[in-house]
This record gives sequence, structure tokens and C-alpha cells, in this order.
Amino acid sequence: EDLYGFFYKVDVKSLVWYIPENFEDAGYDVPETMEDLKALTDQIVEDGETPWCIGLGSGGATGWPATDWVEDMMLRTQEPAVYDQWVTNEIPFDDAAVVGAIEEFGAFARNDDYVAGGAGAVASTDFRDSPKGLFDSPPQCYMHRQASFIPAFFPEGTEVGADADFFYFPAYEGKDLGTPVLGAGTLWAITNENEAAHELIAYLQTTEAHEIWMARGGFLTPHKGVDASKFVDEPTAKMNEILLGATTFRFDGSDLMPGGVGAGSFWTGMVDYTGGKDASAVAGEIQDSWDSLK
Repeated sequence: EDLYGFFYKVDVKSLVWYIPENFEDAGYDVPETMEDLKALTDQIVEDGETPWCIGLGSGGATGWPATDWVEDMMLRTQEPAVYDQWVTNEIPFDDAAVVGAIEEFGAFARNDDYVAGGAGAVASTDFRDSPKGLFDSPPQCYMHRQASFIPAFFPEGTEVGADADFFYFPAYEGKDLGTPVLGAGTLWAITNENEAAHELIAYLQTTEAHEIWMARGGFLTPHKGVDASKFVDEPTAKMNEILLGATTFRFDGSDLMPGGVGAGSFWTGMVDYTGGKDASAVAGEIQDSWDSLK
């Protein structure tokens, strides 16, 4: 087989962030299935609290956090092949499978009882500010779904693994789709054929090339041969376990779509959807924009 490129540094997106002390005080357990997560969401509401902080604001890129939600929901409700057909438009954006995934996101984001500030605040809340509600006393929310980079926007001095922690955004137990993980990452590929390039590529596939960065932090690797004790800390090692434990890994879908869709109509469509527009109508408009690019 020919090697065209390989993942080196990976970002995991299928994560839910929470404050362990808040969970402990309220008597909540970390959910292991999507069914459990939805039950916990309802329990928090029954207890008079707000389960989620969700924010889509990002300047000119407003809406992108919702695309990650939808992608994660596609992987939890459909076979990987359907996800692949979606991101290449082999099935239309307004296919029932996609509309269903959008509505799965909406079940969280469009419920006033579920979201800090109510559903109307989702699109206007900046994604960088959104997790701050976890740290308020009393907490404005108990959970925040976001990728591995989000601790950069936590209050200064927050220790991940102690002050804040994360768990895998779980799959449905009843759908038998394994443990899918959504992510992104950096790939290496040769763009100028020469001996030095091949030597570098060969080295970057060794465990040493990964373990050096693992020890420095901020690095997740898909290499199954590395020594996990080389990770800079336990939270990073735990995050990498989630990555390597995936039965399905898929790259961020919007990043694989044409720019006018994945970084355009998909973003704006999700803003419209959280604002109350029908999922089928939004999906149809996104498909129309894709058709216009063909």
C-alpha cells in the first residue's frame, strides 16, 4: 500500500467538561451512555438547576460549535458509512439522517430549561465565554461539550483533572454503534519528493517522535505503540485513552465540506436553527448552497 499521509497530532472533540466538586455536591455520577446523559440532564432540571452551557458565538465564524454537536450526533445515530456519505454529499444535507442529527442537537440547545440563559442565548454567547458558567458559585451549568482545547479559556489557575475534568461524550447503548470519536488534527505528507523528506516521514512514525512531544504537553497521538507513561500528566493520558479507545474515528465533517458549506451555510444554518427555524428547512437551505457550488 502507498502512504500518502498520516495523522501525527490529534484533537479530540467528543468530550464533556464538568466540575467534579459540583457533581459530588449534587450526587451526580458521570454518565456512561447517551441514555444516561439525557437522564442526568433531566435530573439536573428536576433539581432546579441548569444542565448545560452552550455558546456558538465566534465572530465571523459564529455557529461552528453547533456543527461539532451535529457531527457527534451523526456518529451516534448512524453508521460511519452514512457519515462519510454526508460529508461528501453522496446523501443530501436534508436527508432524514442528517435532519435527525440536527434535532438531536436541538434537543439540548433549543430547550430553555437545559441551557444557561435559555435557548435564545445560545447563538449570542461566545464559545470562549460559554464554559465559564461551570465555575460560578452556584454553578450556572453543570456540563459543557467542547473539544480538548477549551481549558485554554478556563479561569486562570484551573487544574484540569482536579478543579475541572472531562468525560467521553457517550454513545447510545441501544444503537450498537460502538464508541465513536470526533476529532481533528495535523497530518504529515510529502509535497516535494526527496530523500530527506522520506527520512523525516519515517522518523515521525517512530514512537520517539511522539513521546518527545507527549512529555512536553498539549499533544495527543494516534500512535498505539507509545509508552503512555510519557504523557506530561494524567488528564492528557486519559484523553488519549478516549482517542485510542474509539471504535470509529472521524475527522470534523464541516472541515471536509466545501468552504462555502462547512465554513459558511452550515454555520449560519445552525444559528438559524437555534433561533427556532425548522431543522428540515435549515438543512434544505444548506443543501441548496452546496448545489450552487457544483
